[in-house]
Amino acid sequence: MLNYRRFGSGKTVVLQHGFVGGGEYFAPLSANLAQNYDVIATDLPGFAGSAHIPVPDTIAEVAAALVDTVTGLGVERFSLLGHSLGSVTALQAALDYPERIEKLILYGSTPSGTLPDRFETWDDTVSRIESESIETMAAWIAATWFVDGDKHPLYEFTKAAGAGASQEGAIQMIRTSAPWDIRDRLGEISMPTLVICGDSDRSTHPGLSYELWHGIPNAQLCVLPGCAHNAHLELSEVFNPLIARFLAGTSS
Repeated sequence: MLNYRRFGSGKTVVLQHGFVGGGEYFAPLSANLAQNYDVIATDLPGFAGSAHIPVPDTIAEVAAALVDTVTGLGVERFSLLGHSLGSVTALQAALDYPERIEKLILYGSTPSGTLPDRFETWDDTVSRIESESIETMAAWIAATWFVDGDKHPLYEFTKAAGAGASQEGAIQMIRTSAPWDIRDRLGEISMPTLVICGDSDRSTHPGLSYELWHGIPNAQLCVLPGCAHNAHLELSEVFNPLIARFLAGTSS
């Protein structure tokens, strides 16, 4: 079972973080949603509180670990928000377990592990992990998630939320996610879907969110201005009500 944090009561919403992150960085959103929902924030294998869990060889296995964790907590049906690498997991879960997921939120997302517009190549990130400490690399990457870099007031909070990542796990997660590609399967996603991104995202270019919006039937799209990869912290006063509005809306 993945490490998790659970708050509130009501219908269940699962929050899945991304690369070198942790469920804790959803704390402001969790606190907001917990007023009306049962919120579960999980840590991916190899990261934060799940750093001791080996990273699987495929994204399908990562998605299975997420769904198994939620099942183990007694939840059969839930809404799922995935951020960055967490959205890759969420997309795969939506394809593999469509009957389990009520609504899908893809935030800073991509339909493929190939990210040509990322601030650096995956190979460069692996080299950085191998030549520097995982802590140094994670801190540097966290700065790229904000328009204001490490000067943003919540940079230290984000860095702390992702602390404890496994060096071996981070490298393996790159190798697991890089070949993943579901661009030809987007039309199979049937649950109500919201696609969100920041207009200054340097990790997952906004063009990837447009691709998801065009490919997923009846998907909604929101581009947040003046935000990078951490829009949930840079513009939480807009992000949090947006998520709550989508979750409360009537499913078509």
